[in-house]
Amino acid sequence: MSMIKKFISKTILAFTLFIIMLLVVLLASSGYVERRNFKNSQTDSNTLIIKSNEKFDLMFMGISHARNFSRYGNQEIIEKIVKKKIINIGQGEGKCGVNEQLFYLNYFYSKNNKADTIFFILSPPMLTSDKLPFSTNTFDQELFSFDFFSQYLLFDTQNKYERMIQYGQSKLRTPWLNLKPNYTKGRFDSLTKIDLASVRKGIKFVHGDSINRKIFNEACLGVEKIVKTAQKNKSHIVLIIPPALFGKWPEHNLAIDLAKKIEKVYKVNYYDFSESILIPKYYYDHHHLNTNGVIYFTQDFLKPLFQNSSK
Repeated sequence: MSMIKKFISKTILAFTLFIIMLLVVLLASSGYVERRNFKNSQTDSNTLIIKSNEKFDLMFMGISHARNFSRYGNQEIIEKIVKKKIINIGQGEGKCGVNEQLFYLNYFYSKNNKADTIFFILSPPMLTSDKLPFSTNTFDQELFSFDFFSQYLLFDTQNKYERMIQYGQSKLRTPWLNLKPNYTKGRFDSLTKIDLASVRKGIKFVHGDSINRKIFNEACLGVEKIVKTAQKNKSHIVLIIPPALFGKWPEHNLAIDLAKKIEKVYKVNYYDFSESILIPKYYYDHHHLNTNGVIYFTQDFLKPLFQNSSK
């Protein structure tokens, strides 16, 4: 019996030491990358740019259509145009759905940060994608920290444990250790015309041949939680359907119906800019604005939103 107890004790001790060593390595690798001092426009990570006790005039959130307002040095450009201090927690590359955007927003507020206005870029495919809610690489570029880990451990979401496992594993891999600030200034490649075959292929990739209503309904609940969380923290939130070269996504009307409901219930303004820019030279693909497109869209469509709200 005593031998069994000794074996159990040694096993528990070995496991405990392993966990301690693993945590030390995860924290060390995160500290190693964090020392490179990333700006919001130089990384797609949120934990590398979310600090504590900061106040911002404007936050962008959503998927890649939101993050592109910061990438390629775009953030510094639009900060000058709108004369606002900006933070962007949007996540592209197909790794973040509505629910994880809610988590990032909660994390932002948990650090005693404030945002006067939030532009929630309500990309229609974000509401219907059957891939985004289950992506496991969401946190590949996030620092490992106890507060981030513990908050997510208690967060209600899909595919959580697979995502948490990859979160830890990613800190031990070369892409994380080699992560450096991206100093690219502007993205200026552009289209010359619309390619309908490419558009159809891209749309099919998002949600197959049909829209999954269950996924859409769950995304709608997530959007409502985001709105309520923003309002609870005294942020003025605005829903914005972004432009696409082809205009409206197949789920456009679903997004509009949701926006109208949010407007009615929560007194939140929404703006449909889906067909606001139909000029190929402003896009680097069929639904992502290049730097010239970001400048044009900010000057002509986003900046007036602040002027209207001040009247």
